[in-house]
Amino acid sequence: SIQEVVVHKRDELGKGPSGRLRKKGLIPCVVYGLGLGANAISVEPKMISKILHSEKGANSVLNLRLEGTEESRHVMIKSVDRHPVSDRLTHADFMRIDMEKEIHATISLEMSGSPLGVKLGGILNIIRHDIDIICKPKNLLGAISVDVSNLAMDEAFRVSDLPEFEGVVFQLDPSETIAVVHAPQKAEETEAEAETETEEA
Repeated sequence: SIQEVVVHKRDELGKGPSGRLRKKGLIPCVVYGLGLGANAISVEPKMISKILHSEKGANSVLNLRLEGTEESRHVMIKSVDRHPVSDRLTHADFMRIDMEKEIHATISLEMSGSPLGVKLGGILNIIRHDIDIICKPKNLLGAISVDVSNLAMDEAFRVSDLPEFEGVVFQLDPSETIAVVHAPQKAEETEAEAETETEEA
């Protein structure tokens, strides 16, 4: 389902007007993309916060509707700014999308289960916490659950082991490792190698 978000037109720009908006319980936002000009709007931050904490989070497709009109546009949340102390939302950018065109997105990978190898003394090493995909907006996913409970010692869960999703193409080689169970000594060696590579980079 696509959630509708009512927005308000913003005629005044700058720090002063933005501060007054926030005092009214709104935050300044910008809508851009698809070769069209940028539009300044405002919206209730609690609505954006609710969407960011939903199953699909920033990958949610929204229908922004201008208050008092039937004018609307499909968008996704591109970025948000927060207050450095209170962590309250202070600004948001929305990107226009075409529902019939493919887009790039990053999906979180959530590990579940206790690997067999870990029960035997191994250590689970999570290589990737997310994965890039290409799909049409209607096929966007929430987080993907990765069941690692069947991983034995020195076994890996790879991209090819992920379930298939209609209209979704993973942007990683099928042989890429997502998680692996190592014996304790190998896990330490892998971590040391990773630190060395990072230092060299």
